Amino acid sequence: MPEIHNMKADANRDSKRKDKVELLVAKNAGLSFGGNIANICFKLAISIVLTRSLGPQFFGIYILTLSIISFGEIIALFGLENTLIKFVAEFRALGDAPRLRGAVFGVVGLVAILSSIVCAGLFLLSPYLAERIFGKPNLIPVIKIMAFSLPFTSLHRLSTASLQGVKLIKYKVFVQQLFLPFSRLSLFIISVFLLGYGINGIVGAYVVTEMLGAIFSVYFLIRHIPEIQGFKPVTVEPKRILSFSSSLFFSTLFKHIMHRADVLIMGYFLPMAMIGIYGIAKRFTPFIILPLQAFNNIFAPMISDLYTNQKMKELENQFKTIARWIFTCSLPIFTLLTFYSEPILSIFGTDFVAGYAVMILLCMGQIVNAASGSVGYMLMMTGRPLANTFNSFLLCITNVVLNIYLIPRYGIIGAAFAFVFSNSLVQLLRLLEVWYFLKVHPYRQDFIKPILSSVASILLLKIIHHFGINEIHTIMLPFLFILYMVSYTGFLWLMKFAPEDHIVLNEIKSKLLKIKN
Repeated sequence: MPEIHNMKADANRDSKRKDKVELLVAKNAGLSFGGNIANICFKLAISIVLTRSLGPQFFGIYILTLSIISFGEIIALFGLENTLIKFVAEFRALGDAPRLRGAVFGVVGLVAILSSIVCAGLFLLSPYLAERIFGKPNLIPVIKIMAFSLPFTSLHRLSTASLQGVKLIKYKVFVQQLFLPFSRLSLFIISVFLLGYGINGIVGAYVVTEMLGAIFSVYFLIRHIPEIQGFKPVTVEPKRILSFSSSLFFSTLFKHIMHRADVLIMGYFLPMAMIGIYGIAKRFTPFIILPLQAFNNIFAPMISDLYTNQKMKELENQFKTIARWIFTCSLPIFTLLTFYSEPILSIFGTDFVAGYAVMILLCMGQIVNAASGSVGYMLMMTGRPLANTFNSFLLCITNVVLNIYLIPRYGIIGAAFAFVFSNSLVQLLRLLEVWYFLKVHPYRQDFIKPILSSVASILLLKIIHHFGINEIHTIMLPFLFILYMVSYTGFLWLMKFAPEDHIVLNEIKSKLLKIKN
């Protein structure tokens, strides 16, 4: 009898622990999800300010410069951002404060040197990049000014990565998703409409906001990770950290080439106005992977923690649950963006409606990401960065070759198709590798529920369009979006939620009751 009682007590503790984990994931992912929504909305507002005031050509200059600078960020960070997430989470779980301090201080110091070198290099090479490579001399001052943002960008990304490693996701949300885009939007409005500085004033404001973001993130880092405060013993493991980060660097570089090669190759072959139209169409696609990013932010350190402690069954359950939540949240966003692509793009001006087909193709590529779950982090956080490197290398080569071949022939449509094909290829490879290495996959039977709910909601909108609406105007979009979401949620409810869904829903209900009381 005592054994049976102890077994029941252990089972209750395991059940309560699982419920707490579910709630932790839901709470932090919800916070990150809200921050990502705010971030993308701010970026869209920034795009409206730039396109309405400067037009497609100058917006194209802004997009192309961001792509150039982003490569500088990848080189300066050298894969150390995600390295910090892994090792800070690991050393905190092991209670090893000296190695935790060594990881943070060593990485920040190295990246400070690298980012300064890259900043100087971009400043000096800006005439060569603008004139000899892209054939657009008006890029020179823009590149020179924006290069000064690199040290500050690297610093705030490393600081928030360290906080993410100890599951303090709210500070990353505040700095990167709220403060930076809000400050940028405010300064852009002042630069364009009040001071009339144009594109140079805009990129100057960009540098100022990155500087402020670095100050805030370092403050939060020092305040909320007590292990790094004061003069205490430090254990640095440069060999282990650099070995892990070097693999991540090439993986991140290849992945970044995939996401930015389209704009850079278009900068060589196409006029700036076409880059601007493509850039606006691409601005909406991150909405689809918002749930993926939100859940990954909290799930990444959990993968490392569970794998380190050999809790494989719990890791598999979390992987499947989170994958379904991601897809359930992403599918309605994909549907609305593709179904109403033309009226959405008209918000930025009639010139941008021409990018509707590009927007649909890019959305197709992103829904493949969402449907694959956290496969990339499953490989990365279980000590298999070389697999990600191989995937990213193959993806990079495929994407670049397709862009070089398709952009001169089909313009921005060719670039969008290259993204869809390349992205689908790498996600399939990641799914196969997760199964090969870990013997898990992200799918369960209830994956079909959001698909059926979305199809039913689309049919409902089609009926409404057929009988009552002949032409969709921008002002009608909020009403149609709300109608679709209510329908989608209702159909999901009719098909019944899974047990873990009820845990989250009950938590939301209790919070709402507290607010009312």
